[in-house]
Amino acid sequence: MKIILFAVALIASINLIPDAWIGDTFMTHVSISGDGEEAMNDYEFTLLMIKFGISTGIALLVVEGYRRLRR
Repeated sequence: MKIILFAVALIASINLIPDAWIGDTFMTHVSISGDGEEAMNDYEFTLLMIKFGISTGIALLVVEGYRRLRR
């Protein structure tokens, strides 16, 4: 049950966190070097990793909240 809850929370939070919010908040402080397509690929990958990290944290909080509620 915890694995399913974690997967659902992770997928939902990845889809519900807007890219513009991540871009405005975090990406202004991260320097991306490169030229053209390489720089855009690095930017998108960094954006995806930041979004994945935040979503993982949210999913872990949901699972922990569920565990505490079940006690």
